[in-house]
Amino acid sequence: MKKICVLLIIILVATTQASCWSRREIEDLGFVMGLGVCRTDAGLYTITVQFANPSAIVAENPDQRYIYTIMEGHGLSIFDALRNLSMVAGRRLFLSHVNVIIIEESLAKEGIKDFLGFLLQDMEVRLEQEVFISKIPPKEILDTPNTLGVIPAMALHSMALNQGANSKIYVADLHEALEAVHSPVNNFVTSLVEIIPAPTENEMDFLNLTEIAIFEHDRLIGYLHHEDGQSYNFITNNFENGVIVFERSEKEDIITIEVLQSTTDIVPKYSNGKVGFDISLDVNGNIAGRTIQTELREPVIIEDVNNQFAKVLLDKLNKSIITAQQDFGVDYYNLSGHFARKYPKEFANMKDDWNKHFAEADITVTVKTEIVHSALGTLGGDE
Repeated sequence: MKKICVLLIIILVATTQASCWSRREIEDLGFVMGLGVCRTDAGLYTITVQFANPSAIVAENPDQRYIYTIMEGHGLSIFDALRNLSMVAGRRLFLSHVNVIIIEESLAKEGIKDFLGFLLQDMEVRLEQEVFISKIPPKEILDTPNTLGVIPAMALHSMALNQGANSKIYVADLHEALEAVHSPVNNFVTSLVEIIPAPTENEMDFLNLTEIAIFEHDRLIGYLHHEDGQSYNFITNNFENGVIVFERSEKEDIITIEVLQSTTDIVPKYSNGKVGFDISLDVNGNIAGRTIQTELREPVIIEDVNNQFAKVLLDKLNKSIITAQQDFGVDYYNLSGHFARKYPKEFANMKDDWNKHFAEADITVTVKTEIVHSALGTLGGDE
């Protein structure tokens, strides 16, 4: 009987003590959709946040300028700036819904390890957030309305999700960036976002992902154009879909190949103290378009187009590898991981100077292509 009484007392006490110790009322939270950071001329950190305005979003015909609010906080440190921002916002900043992080170029060149480390310490921040670079203050990017009629941070997020439609860009998430900045050998790339002026007065300015930003560990060192962006995605097995356009040899036709599938195999080599890699690219595609530039209409011979397609890809990849080795001297393809898995002892002795070994490595590229069919009704060409 005593045991039963003790058990009942324990149950009674437990039920009266149960509560949600970390409860936060939704009306007390400021839902941050976009986050930006930059430095002022005076050396202060500026944190920019974009809040969603739920009441305006659910309105029947919301004005884009009212569906979000942008606020800034300044401070001697990132933490100081964020706390000062909370005094202006009047609500607790809730960062779990952040979709994009925008880092201004000058700060990125100084190094972003401390900023990303600060975000990692905040347990509310998810690691799937996309990281972008901007040459202008992030506030200007986050305050650019769009034709989709959505919050600018959401528009950027959609652009990142659709990067596979052309594979000319690459957008890193917070997890990937954190791994690189805390690794002695890893590097990473992400996208530069810019505001493109409206072509006419009746149209809107719009955001565009114009180049790929290259980081050596945590410092921005330069940019790649879209052609090298495609090569990057091919080599790193991130090429999802896209088109390769080239002029058919001696025929003056413009051929468009849609890439349907791409697989890259990387085999490291090591001999007599020399690092090397064999990179094999296997691509399937179809002829998506043909623009005839002369009056003479000749039939397309699939085999000839396929051979030139392979040559175009081979030239593209070789040029991009030369850019990485000679212009930047940085292994932003992260071939180090392939080498370390096959030659762990050798890599341990050279990891401190890996970029030097990468710049001097013998890299051989082979390309195999197959045009599986033509998407054209006929092979006569586009009108």
